[in-house]
Amino acid sequence: MATDIKIKIGQRTKNVEGLLHVDIENDIAVIKVEGDNYPRVTLGDASKALVGEKVYVIGSPQGLENTISEGILSGIREIDQGKKILQMTAAISPGSSGGPVFNSRGEVIGIATFLIAETQNLNFAMPVNLAMAGLSKKQLVSPQEACKLDFNETASCWLYQGLAYGSAGQHDRAADAFKRSLSIDSKKAETYVNLGISYANMGKYQEAIDVLNQAVAIEPNRAETLSKLGTVYSQMEKYDEAIRNLKKSIDLKPDDPLTHFNLAVTYEKINQYEKAIESAQETIRLAPDFPDAHGFLGFTYTNLNMYAEAAVAYKSAIRLNPDDPRMHLGLGKAYVNLGDRPLALDEYKILMKLNPDMANTLFDLIYK
Repeated sequence: MATDIKIKIGQRTKNVEGLLHVDIENDIAVIKVEGDNYPRVTLGDASKALVGEKVYVIGSPQGLENTISEGILSGIREIDQGKKILQMTAAISPGSSGGPVFNSRGEVIGIATFLIAETQNLNFAMPVNLAMAGLSKKQLVSPQEACKLDFNETASCWLYQGLAYGSAGQHDRAADAFKRSLSIDSKKAETYVNLGISYANMGKYQEAIDVLNQAVAIEPNRAETLSKLGTVYSQMEKYDEAIRNLKKSIDLKPDDPLTHFNLAVTYEKINQYEKAIESAQETIRLAPDFPDAHGFLGFTYTNLNMYAEAAVAYKSAIRLNPDDPRMHLGLGKAYVNLGDRPLALDEYKILMKLNPDMANTLFDLIYK
């Protein structure tokens, strides 16, 4: 509700003539500063950003101007269809909100927006694409006219907080935030989905099913919702419902490796090993670097006494994640069943460094 806004550029202070664009739901404003010929940044495209790439944030935390922090883009979270939020490890602090998030090419891909104070390395940014709509506008409006709604009272604000608490493993607080969001806007399917995920993470599976079905009622053909619903049904041991929803999700979005993987896990639970292998192989075709899929394939081959195939699958998993003791134990067991004690002992030696208890389990199998 400001009546007067000023911008500091270096040692100069300039007046803000007005606002060109305000997006209350995303807590973004585009302002017009008096004068022209200012230095400018290059705007990138957040939709092309990749998880794991380097990012840099410039801000003024606690008034310390032009502070730069470095990190990686640790997640791109969908909060609604076609709308995402960036999660990063680059540190931001109070005072950094609104600062640019750069990629390694010097392009702005995000706008620093908030952090979870109780945790470290949980910092969030809005994609810069959300500000694009305001850059071509010409008509100015006053702050009082533009900002009649407090962002803290919007459904989006509580949705973002819920996502952040969920990322921090604080699922009860995440659920509370999502419910607060739904009390403001009860028609957003994505909020129901995230509330369902929070309930599932707390072991409240029936509550998760109830809210996920509410999301399906709003958007019946959203593949991601059906996939999560199927996964929760599988956790509840309602396998027919799980398979039905997972298959429907695959029909709508055939190239989602995680849904194929969850279908494979569900088939394995009901001893349909051939179908489990088929789904796991499709997972690997879509995501060759998915170590758990290779490991699951090894586990399932073992259930079918196909130890040579199991060994190949476990070795693929170990190549992708060398320090996973489960894979070394699985490979060691495969070697035992193949009668190759020396190779089994090699896995035992590795396990002694990674997980002595698993190493002892393998040792007993080798010498039983």
